[in-house]
Amino acid sequence: MKSKNVKKNTKKSNLVKFILFTSLIAFGYILGSGNFGFRMPYNNEEQRLTSADIISVKELENVLNEKDFVFINVHTPYEGEIKLTDAFIEYDAMIAGQTMLPEDKNTSIILYCKTGRMSEIALTTLRDLGYRNVRHLEGGMDAWQKAGNKVFDLSILPLKVMPEGGYELPISWGDIGPKLVSSGVIDLERFNQATRLTDEQMEILTKGSDSAIKIDSANSHFVVNMLWALGLAQTSLVYEEGPMGKEHRDRAGNFASTGGWSLARGDAMNHYNRHDFTPLSADAHRRVFDIAENVFRPCCGNATHFPDCNHGMAALAAIHLMVAEGLSDKEIYENVLKLNSFWFGGSYINAATYFARQGVEWDEVDAKEVLGSKFSSGQGSMEIAKAVGPLPYAGSGGGSCGV
Repeated sequence: MKSKNVKKNTKKSNLVKFILFTSLIAFGYILGSGNFGFRMPYNNEEQRLTSADIISVKELENVLNEKDFVFINVHTPYEGEIKLTDAFIEYDAMIAGQTMLPEDKNTSIILYCKTGRMSEIALTTLRDLGYRNVRHLEGGMDAWQKAGNKVFDLSILPLKVMPEGGYELPISWGDIGPKLVSSGVIDLERFNQATRLTDEQMEILTKGSDSAIKIDSANSHFVVNMLWALGLAQTSLVYEEGPMGKEHRDRAGNFASTGGWSLARGDAMNHYNRHDFTPLSADAHRRVFDIAENVFRPCCGNATHFPDCNHGMAALAAIHLMVAEGLSDKEIYENVLKLNSFWFGGSYINAATYFARQGVEWDEVDAKEVLGSKFSSGQGSMEIAKAVGPLPYAGSGGGSCGV
């Protein structure tokens, strides 16, 4: 009787072992099959990583001083990055993100994650894609920090570019609102329907305001429309000597900024370059022109001295008001950048990322440089977006050029 029970228990034990063994084989096959879009490390002896596939923290510190490689953060979810990072590609999306990888398969690439596990997996994926000069950081960001180095959390950049409290400009609306309404540049009823004015905004238009002009995510539409109306109507050297006053003079009414202004009483062109709401001297008008020539916007390739859309015309008005207040060129560029940042949030989060990866904080950037064509023209903005790649903390896109 005892012998039969022993045999029966032995059979059960062998069956359990067989099930466990076959389950482990099946699980290993699934992990190594590539069904998740990446390869697990150590699939076989040929895939096993060696010391040549690894870079230590000390070595990385040295090569970052004279960087000649593509540096990719593959950790997901995003938990910060090391200085001079070129791109963020999730470790399990390397195949889907091939367009962000170098075309030359011999390019030197260094990958990193938080601990080294994800970067190791990403390395084997790149090896399968044919890349022959790839290493990953041993110990990842944890080891980097343990050695006394910094990891930067760039996910805070959207709030640096577009703070929740917005920005206050060192100028006020004054009596601009009532002048725009009384002259007919703004039809109050139409403007209210298009902008859905708050009580405070209605007061700015009907009574004026000595409070500083403020822009935030809630009122950026109101601010662009107000400044657009002022830019359209205010007399300016831009409309005499700029592209709209010379090569495009005969069709000045056909642009989005002119023909597109539908909130006036009557034809918008009846107000174009007709009102001297804030008079300037000839030298001051020249200064407005010169500054406007160096201020671009991500919705097109034109500078503000060619204000063919609402954002260009709004920026022109802001420059005019700040010149009238006697602000320095530096102050004017800084404040126009604040306006643009709320009008084209995504573009300037990309720009902030670009600078941050070079070790430059957003509040330390040269506003004139950022407003130039390299960062703020339509083409320049796209090139910067391409350079930084998709971001795990993407911001809002640009504003439209309509009312």
